[in-house]
Amino acid sequence: MNTDHRPVYIDLRKINLPVSALISITHRLSGMYVFFITLPLMLALIFFSTESEDSFNNLSLFLKDYKFILGLIVLSFCILWYHILSGVRHLIMDAHIGESLIASKYSAIFTISLWIITTSFVFWRIFS
Repeated sequence: MNTDHRPVYIDLRKINLPVSALISITHRLSGMYVFFITLPLMLALIFFSTESEDSFNNLSLFLKDYKFILGLIVLSFCILWYHILSGVRHLIMDAHIGESLIASKYSAIFTISLWIITTSFVFWRIFS
């Protein structure tokens, strides 16, 4: 007979994670996105924009015509910005600043709020 009463599976929809845990998980996910999507995209943009003046002009005309692609590029850089902000938060906590539960909750809320405000400003400036 099994006396272990731990759950056999974890249903993430039923678990109420604190906001500090969510920002930690999304920091890891954004790191994978940055490594596999944003970094190659950034390198391709740098390559095509610095190859020649004509390639730069062709790239800018392409991005002006295809706003959806431009939006994906901007979103990728906004995810990079989120990764940087949450990484700085983690580094500050590694320095034993704001390690208490209430401080980590408020720093997570501040980080997410700062990211939302700056990201919405970037999208507003580019697409208005």
